[in-house]
Amino acid sequence: MQKEVSMFAIAQKDRMGLDKAVEDSKYAMKRYGVSPNMLVIPPQLSLYMALAPEEKLSYKEAGPSGSSAFEAGVEGFEAKAFRGCGVVTSDPFEVSDDMEAVQMLQRFTQVGEFYVIDPKILEKNADGTDKPGTAAIMIYDEECDKYVKITYEAAKTAAGIGGGEGKVGETPTLSTPDGGSEKYNPAEDLIVVARPFIEHAMLSAVLAVAGSDTGATCFGPSDMQLSANTSVKTIEGHYTGHFKAVVAKPQNVRVLRDVMANGYRAGGNAKFFAPDGNLTNAKEAIMKRLAFEDDDGDVYPASLLAFPMKREQYEGRCSTVMSLTSRLLPWEVQSGTHDSFPGGEAGYKAYNTLLSLQQIHFGEDLRASENMDYISQGSTNNALCFLGPHRLYDSLKKDYVNLVPGQGHWGPDARPGDARWRRGEAVSMMTARESLSSFEAKVAYVA
Repeated sequence: MQKEVSMFAIAQKDRMGLDKAVEDSKYAMKRYGVSPNMLVIPPQLSLYMALAPEEKLSYKEAGPSGSSAFEAGVEGFEAKAFRGCGVVTSDPFEVSDDMEAVQMLQRFTQVGEFYVIDPKILEKNADGTDKPGTAAIMIYDEECDKYVKITYEAAKTAAGIGGGEGKVGETPTLSTPDGGSEKYNPAEDLIVVARPFIEHAMLSAVLAVAGSDTGATCFGPSDMQLSANTSVKTIEGHYTGHFKAVVAKPQNVRVLRDVMANGYRAGGNAKFFAPDGNLTNAKEAIMKRLAFEDDDGDVYPASLLAFPMKREQYEGRCSTVMSLTSRLLPWEVQSGTHDSFPGGEAGYKAYNTLLSLQQIHFGEDLRASENMDYISQGSTNNALCFLGPHRLYDSLKKDYVNLVPGQGHWGPDARPGDARWRRGEAVSMMTARESLSSFEAKVAYVA
């Protein structure tokens, strides 16, 4: 999983990212005595590599060859070797007039993040009233490409804390790290905001050894039949062929999964599944979201879930990653309890009853699996939520904002402008962020 996190969108979020991914993969293949000489990439990645990375195009870093590489464009990138490998582009092919072209190296991938709101951050004014905006966090909303404030009270309501239908009650029971249990205390306990279904179209690459030693495309029996249609005076031909690509030496092939983001699908906004606290409605919304019952072009209105958590639990084992499903983390298998879930085993049982958390699959793209789509499997991302980048109120900072670095797939920070590179534009992360002035990028946290 650590390898998957580091490789995710590495071509855009890291300087010389594709270079690092290729060299890392070559080192891994070297263990089997394999020296790859071919890199298969999608056309969007070749366009990005030819036009976007400043460290390869600016004169002070790339030298005289930088301008010539920029002028050569995609053809120039494909014509020369990259890290000692010949570059081959996998172009999409048309299926029919009423269907999108199929890109063999693209799949939809879900990742998850969580953020923590601490009620103790709340500060008082001189007259004793609460200072507005202090017990809150700022998270990045990809659909709006801006920061959005999430208050402690809004998150507590979305967690279903209170009386009424579809709620966990005023003081739900939470497990403690020592194996005991305590009631939720709104003055002390944290609220965890989870965003488990951030989904993007991701592009992969293939590093391989070219030639028959790796494999071949095998052709089976073929058949051609002709028939005449006298009513319309035509002769029709029907050809049937059997062929299959076979990899005879798997160690000669390594897939660099999800190295470039190519489009946003859903799950990255800052709206709660249960803004009114009715978790029964949230369960139905989650089921629709996971099944994609609406057309792909529709907007899915919610992305966030909220749960209470004891402070000791967060400071112990849940400061980096947590599981919101029935899947246990490696260090939980022996005990058999959901120690990483907000509120522990007691919290999981309470919210599983109301939200049916077992319905959240482990990252498998069921539709792609049914259609046997290429490169569709191998991801278990949305079973887990990693600590995501968010901003807290800090009275000691000049702009009153303190960044909590992310530990997950999108890197340590998320800023306005990131939507451009996450959606596949030929622009680097640095350029997208610098396109906004420093004033526009500031967070008016307290306002």
